[in-house]
Amino acid sequence: MTIVHAIQTLARSLAIGGVILTTGVGIAQGATAAADHDLDYWQALSHTHYIEEGSKGPILYDFLDPNCPYCHQTYVWLQNPVDGGQLRVRFVIVGFLSPSSKGKAAAILAAPEPLAALRRTEKGFAMTQNGPEGGIKPADAAVIANVQKQLQFNQSRLDGKESELFGMEGAAVPFLVYQRGKKIHYLLGPPDNAQWKDLLDAS
Repeated sequence: MTIVHAIQTLARSLAIGGVILTTGVGIAQGATAAADHDLDYWQALSHTHYIEEGSKGPILYDFLDPNCPYCHQTYVWLQNPVDGGQLRVRFVIVGFLSPSSKGKAAAILAAPEPLAALRRTEKGFAMTQNGPEGGIKPADAAVIANVQKQLQFNQSRLDGKESELFGMEGAAVPFLVYQRGKKIHYLLGPPDNAQWKDLLDAS
């Protein structure tokens, strides 16, 4: 079973609630690296088509699919530290988990105010008969075409990195990346309490 199929299966069968890893039930997997290519990767993330929320604190990159329940869970948890000036979160929007994901990702990126569109997506997030759904209408084909390169570039920063770090096939979200000192930290799935503390203490 590929990781995308596993996520889709879990997303259809599990309601939002506990701390669940996109590759299975459990807490987030973590990895740390200080190699030059990881510092290069960190720099490359600054060129993604991200949406920033927060104005103070260390930077956290969060790869997010609009229909991902675990991304939604993480988004909700991030609001307090963002509002409290503890974090600046750069949401890197991707769309691959379900048929409407790409259209919704495009709708967010193409919106006149992408942050407002992202907030609307998360505020309206719901578990439906078709599975988890972000609360924004998917963009039409013309809009998707206009932001296709942005979506592809964002996806390219995700594809292959998790395989390198965790030895898994495909891609999964949420995927969190932050810097602490000279080391780059990676989290796959919603962080546990210790990982949250380390993330918030990053400088």
